[in-house]
Amino acid sequence: MGELILCRQPMAATPFYIENASLNIYSLEELCYYIYHNTETLDPMLISDELLDWIDQELSFTALSERLRTQKRSGMPFHVQIETILSSCGYLTPAEIRDTVHDIMLFMELSPEEKKKRIADQLLKKGRIRRAILNYQEILKIPGISRGFYGDVCHNIGYAYARAFLFREASEYYRMAYERNTSSKSLSQMLFCLMETGDEKAIDKAVEDFHIRPDQIEMARKVFKAASESDQVKKAQDEALKKENVFYGLREDYIRKYGA
Repeated sequence: MGELILCRQPMAATPFYIENASLNIYSLEELCYYIYHNTETLDPMLISDELLDWIDQELSFTALSERLRTQKRSGMPFHVQIETILSSCGYLTPAEIRDTVHDIMLFMELSPEEKKKRIADQLLKKGRIRRAILNYQEILKIPGISRGFYGDVCHNIGYAYARAFLFREASEYYRMAYERNTSSKSLSQMLFCLMETGDEKAIDKAVEDFHIRPDQIEMARKVFKAASESDQVKKAQDEALKKENVFYGLREDYIRKYGA
């Protein structure tokens, strides 16, 4: 999981696999760690019959598993079930448990599309770019979402492609974002991505389509030039070239959907 977890409770001989995170856990402490660090990707399906059987049979926490089964049968809210788990082994402090439960309560109050976006945002934050893009694209298929929200999701897809150094693809999504949310950030990011591609015709078209003033495009070029000369940017680009195969699938997904 990235850090050492001190386990005072029994370790399972057979791990429980959390499919959404592609993660095996071996103890109650590891389950609490996962919950604490993933409040915005949790789903009520986490507390499944399989998890409760694992807690009972592999960890020998029969009382806990039975309590959770009773809560599920009675329709107890998800955050209450989570609090039961977090309070069962002493891994988190009372304050941490309260904060975690509060965050889950807030998350569960969001609309379905907002929940999906939060999950995709977390995937992107953790560097799971391909999966984040696929999650964002699923959101765009939801009927009835607002124009501004649609644009914000497009902006994040653009950012994800830019992180993969697929700047032409990123520019297309930033354009879609600006057409809907009219955010100056989406517009500037679209211009920067087009400058990365060196496509002056596309830049001229953007200037014409969005009535960008000469002083605005000149300022964008100055900012882009300063950023391009940064040692950190050059190092990141070199690293991306070394890992080009990691991003190949993203380009293929894009081509299948939008053409070359």
